[in-house]
Amino acid sequence: MTGTADIVIEPDGYKIGRDATPLAAHLQAAVAVCVHDDTQGVGGLLHLRYLAKGQTKPLDLTDNTLSSDLLLLDRFCKDLRTQGARKHSWRVRLVGHIPSGEGLDQPAATLLDLLRAYFADNRLPVECKEFNREQKLIVRLQPREGRVSVSAAAEGQPLASAYKAS
Repeated sequence: MTGTADIVIEPDGYKIGRDATPLAAHLQAAVAVCVHDDTQGVGGLLHLRYLAKGQTKPLDLTDNTLSSDLLLLDRFCKDLRTQGARKHSWRVRLVGHIPSGEGLDQPAATLLDLLRAYFADNRLPVECKEFNREQKLIVRLQPREGRVSVSAAAEGQPLASAYKAS
């Protein structure tokens, strides 16, 4: 996106920014929640996973696990508002990585459905892209302008063109 080094967001973490430094998440059986406010030039990226690192079986998505995800999502949204983002102006994009493997579609769908419902309750439209592939993805959000790009981790080749919600 730019010549600036990315700020990498670890799983179960998030970052909010106002400048041109891209926020990035390396997705492996995970979801990136990208939120941007066009009117304030602020955006953030939340990195949630549903498969523990080095494991082949998904996390047990119990009520406790999903509650933890909701608490982190609430904190992320609160911090966005603290940075000046106005909820009614948010553009929400979800990018999910679903590795090929038995039994991984359902946990991904559960987490994506939870995220869609959360933002629907707040009357915010959600754009969602799911990538079914073995290889990791890199999702980048340019927080000031709201551009999101997705590329394969190894090749760095775009899988989805950069887009900006209108």
